[in-house]
Amino acid sequence: MLMLQDDAGELSPVKLNPHLVTSDNALIVLDELNDVCWLWIGRNVSMPTRMHALRMSKFFQRSGFKIGITTIGMATSRIAEMNEKNDSDRKVAEDIAAFKAALQGKFNFEDKYLAFPGKAKESSEPIPGSPEAARAQAPRPEPRPAIELKPAAAEPEPVPEPVHEPVQIAKPAPKLPGSLADRKTAFLLLATMKNADLVYTERFERDGKAGIKIEAPGTMVIEVITDGEDITVSPADFGDTDEAARIKSEYEAWVERI
Repeated sequence: MLMLQDDAGELSPVKLNPHLVTSDNALIVLDELNDVCWLWIGRNVSMPTRMHALRMSKFFQRSGFKIGITTIGMATSRIAEMNEKNDSDRKVAEDIAAFKAALQGKFNFEDKYLAFPGKAKESSEPIPGSPEAARAQAPRPEPRPAIELKPAAAEPEPVPEPVHEPVQIAKPAPKLPGSLADRKTAFLLLATMKNADLVYTERFERDGKAGIKIEAPGTMVIEVITDGEDITVSPADFGDTDEAARIKSEYEAWVERI
C-alpha cells in the first residue's frame, strides 16, 4: 500500500491497513493476488493529488514498486480507479467492494511493508464477487488448430530501373505561427515540462492583458503576462529551487535564438 501525502506528490509505502481507506486519503495498492492495481481516491482529495496518483499508478502498473529486494505489482492486468465521489456508479461501487474485501483477513509482512496472506488466507484464489473471480469462472475458448505455413515461391529479382537524381527546388522557409510573445511562452512551457514531472496551467486576464499561471508542484509557481511582443514572468527568478533555475536558464538560452 502506497499513500500520497500532499499535493506536491510525496508518496511513501505504508503498512496494509483497511482503516487508511478514508475520504481524506489517496492510496495505491499493488495486488498480485488478484492481478490488479487498486487506486483509491477519497472524496476530499484535491484534483492535483488525484491526477498525480493516477499517473503514478500507471507507472507502477508497468514497472512495479521495489520493497527490499522484491519488485511488487509489475505488469498487473488493470488499474481499478475508485473515486469515492463516483460511488453511485455501479462499476465503481463493485470495485470499491472488491477492494475493501481484499484488505480484510490476516496478513503477514516482509521488509515491513510487503504483505502476504497468513495461515488463514493462503489460497491464491481471487476474491469472491470480484471481477477477477468472474473472469476465472468464464469458460475458456477452445484452442484453434495450428495452421501449417508453406514457404512462398521465390519471386524473380526485379531489374532495377535507372536512377534519376531529383531536381532540388528551394522552398521558402515556413513562417512560424503565432506572435513573438506566443513563441516565448511556448519555450517557457517546454522548458518547464522538461524539468518537472507534473505541470498545471491556468489562463487569466488582468488589466486587459492575457496571462497564464504555470505551476509545477514542489518546483515553482509563476505568472506570465503577455504585453505586445514580449512577456513578463513573475517572480523574475522563477523560484528558489534547482529545477526552477534550470527552467529559467533553458528558457533564456532558447529566447536568445529568436
